[in-house]
Formats: sequence, C-alpha cells, structure tokens
Amino acid sequence: MFINIIKMSSEAVPSKFISLVPTNGNQFSGSSGQKIIFELEPSLGYIKGRDSYLNLKVVNADESERQRVSFNNLAGADSIINRVDIYSLKTGQHLETLQNYNQWAGIENQYFYDDKTNIKSLAGVGSEAYAYDVTDTAGNVQPTAPLASAPGDSVLSPVDTSGNPVYQYRNFTCPLKCGIFRWWDDERLCPVLNLLGLRIEITLESPANCLLNLEAVDSSGAAISLIGDQGISFADMNNTATATSSTAFADPVKDCGLAIGNKVAFRDGTGAQFAIRTITAMAAAGDKVVLTLDSATTGGLKSGVVGSLPNDTRAYKVEPEFRVLTVAPQNVNLAQGIDYEFTSYDLYFDTLFASQVRHQTDIPTVQTRALAIMNHYENPVNNGHRTFSSYFTGANPDQLKLDSVQYFIKGRLQPVRAYNPKPKAEKIISEHELVKALSTINKEPQDLGQSDKHNLNNYTNTYLTARELARGNYFYDLSDAEPQLRLGFSGTRTENHTINTYVWSKKIIVADPQQGIRVIL
Repeated sequence: MFINIIKMSSEAVPSKFISLVPTNGNQFSGSSGQKIIFELEPSLGYIKGRDSYLNLKVVNADESERQRVSFNNLAGADSIINRVDIYSLKTGQHLETLQNYNQWAGIENQYFYDDKTNIKSLAGVGSEAYAYDVTDTAGNVQPTAPLASAPGDSVLSPVDTSGNPVYQYRNFTCPLKCGIFRWWDDERLCPVLNLLGLRIEITLESPANCLLNLEAVDSSGAAISLIGDQGISFADMNNTATATSSTAFADPVKDCGLAIGNKVAFRDGTGAQFAIRTITAMAAAGDKVVLTLDSATTGGLKSGVVGSLPNDTRAYKVEPEFRVLTVAPQNVNLAQGIDYEFTSYDLYFDTLFASQVRHQTDIPTVQTRALAIMNHYENPVNNGHRTFSSYFTGANPDQLKLDSVQYFIKGRLQPVRAYNPKPKAEKIISEHELVKALSTINKEPQDLGQSDKHNLNNYTNTYLTARELARGNYFYDLSDAEPQLRLGFSGTRTENHTINTYVWSKKIIVADPQQGIRVIL
C-alpha cells in the first residue's frame, strides 16, 4: 500500500532551520564543472523545500586586473549555478537533473515577477531585469547590460572614494528551484526520510558566462562600452611622459566602469596597454575626468584613439551554505512506502545552422506525463560576451529571421496554421501560446516585457517558442508522439544557433521498502 505526502496544513508543527555546509569544501573558485555537494541525511525527516534556500557568499576574485564585474543581470546570483543533480543519498538512485539551471532562473525572473524589488535585493538580479531594450526611435534593440551607475549592479565591485577597488564577500539568498522541493507545484513536505536522504550536486558556471563587466555612463547618462571593438573614444590625448586621457564621465567613482589597476588598450597600431594609476575627480558638473595612465612613453598616441579594457580576467569565489527548514516526522510508517509527485523539466539540444531557411527540431523525449514544451534560442558565439550573454538573453525572431513556427505532435500540426512570431506580425499569438504553456507549471506569468517608449513593438524578455500540452490535472503522453518543432526563416543567418528544448512533465518517485526507490517518468 502506498500513500501520498499530504499538503501543508495550517496547524503548527515543530520546525527549525538547519544550516548545512558542503561536504567537499567551504570555498570554491568559480570554474566550469566545479561541483558543490550537499548531503541531506534521512534524520532530517521532512523539509519545507520552498522555504529552504541557498546562502551564497560571493566575491569578485579578479586579483590581476581588478576589473569591475556584476552577476548576469537576468539571473542574479543564480547565474553561477549551471546545473543541479539530485540523488537518493543512501541508494544513489538518480531523482532529478536540472540542466541550464541559471538560464531558466533568468527566464523566471523576467516572466514571473511583476515587482522585482525582492529578487533584486536578495538574489542580486540587475537593475535592468529584462533581456533587451529599444535604443533609438528606429526601433533597434540591444541587450541590456549592468551599469556602474546602478548601486545594485555594482554590489560585487565597489570602489572607494579614490577609485580603488574594495571587493569583498557579499551575501545572496536564493531558493533552490527544483521539482523535488515542488517549486513548480503547490507546497508539500519533501520526504527526505522516505527517500533515504538526498545528495545535491551543484555544478558551477564559468566566469565568462555568468559575470558581466560593468559599463560606464557619460555625463548625459548614456552607456559607454568599455569592452570589445567599440571601447572608449577618448576626447583628448597628449604626448607627455605620462599618457593621460579625458572623457566626460559624470563621476569618476560612482558612474565609471574603470577602476585603478585596470589596464586600458589603445588601438593605435602598436597594441600598447597602460594601467590606470589615478582617477582625478571632477571639479564641477560637466568637467572631464582625467585618467592618468602608468607609462613612460605614449607610443605616439593621438587625439581620437579608441581604447578598451583588453584582458578578460573575470573571476569569482563562492562560500555556499544550504539552510533547510525541517519538520519533525509524526507517526511515519516507513513500511507503507510513498508516491511523491512533482513537476520538473528535461532539456534537449539541437543546432540551427546559419544556412538553413527551413528547420525541423526533433524532440527525443520519453515522458509519459508531459505538460508543455518550450524552446529557447541562443548564439553560442556571444555566450561569453563581456557586457551581455546570449546564453541568458537568447535570440529574438528578428535576429533569427524567424517567420514561421509550428509544432507537429502525434501526427498532427499544433496549431494547424503556422504563425509568424516577429514583433510586427503575430507577436500576440506567440505570447498567447507562451502564457498558456507557462501556466501549466503552476506559475502565472506576471510580466511579458518592458513596455516603455517603443518597446511594445519588440520582445524585451528572453524570447521563447512554446506549446501547451495539458492543463489542470491532465497530462500528455509524449513517449511515442515523435514531437517536432518546425521552423521557417525569411533568410539565412551569419552564425549558428543552439535550440534548447525544455520539456515539462509530472514525475513520480516511488519509495518502496521492498523494491527500493525508482522514478516514473
């Protein structure tokens, strides 16, 4: 005989927070593949998963160039978590895997929060908590980037009144968004006791993918890119023994992405690089800030030379802690066994080649209790860009030249007529399909994008193609449905893209004292 874990009641039950530290260390240097392991012993009994949270102490660890960085503005502190794997502690049975964990966290932060005040203050989400913004009246869109002028964006990289970096650990609070803890379901206790404990493996993200360099702001409030080919167009250069440059930053400390010790490269044909030695404060509004560069000679620099931060030395360290809200088990009969149901996703990958004008993505899922399919598009070339990451922002229909979307499932076209998702075509249909799909995972969409000025004509949230499969207490069998996403394009692209397919479904963990623990997909 099996029983279901009951919902949380309003009656008071004995509970307390327990702080867990990783079993494989206390401090971790951020790098792709680095794991943090937490072990939840069966003696914890039952836990309130949605009230448990990660406490992440993170520091800017760039000790060579001391460049100013921020978390990805969409995902905040979650951006350092690439993947989460969960196993039964005593049996080793795999229970759940969440790939591209940080990517989905960035999507949730955009769509599921109308008021983003809490996630900005607790989780380090950026001041511009949406993927794109219109930059001119012609309707051109650009990825949003963290700004040095926004206190929340520069929390990882403070500087003192002289411009010197004073980087230190900062605390961030992030719930662990996973199905086991019923993040996408109504709240119920997670039966750690019946599951014979949990082993949670958190895989960290590379600094190039999760940290962004802060952009500067000039005296008019316009962003100045310090990174890449544009760099800084300096207003004045001289040929004295010590090279100096001046540009109209509003304030050398608060509004400037430069910090003492950073290097600036001038593209004058010599490839010369100079370290910033001092930042001279402005005397009055409108004055130019003078950056004194550490160099014996100037190499013949002339007016109008373009400069940028040359070296990518982004780095971070994290000291994690898992704070678990435990509930004492009462009248538990382990001989009965349990069925524990939750919602989660599986992720599949496909490549969209630049030359294709028609593309068919096959979705090799075996889920029997599916709820929805969602597709995200990214340009891997820009995943490590220093002021934005396509891994998080994705690509919108205009960038993809996408003008036809249609799902084909179990021999049927869904919807029957293909629709054009471009902003000035059938954006309303695209967003309607997405809202229906998001609603199947017990999260009502609250924000479909930034609507100031001309933004209604564009996708400002990360673009997703989606299809609802079932709603309410129903589900859809995809195990033999051979699902496909059929796309059409108005032209070829210059670069390949990756199509990430999220398949959402109900899963059941069966904990049987005789047969052990198994997962029903």
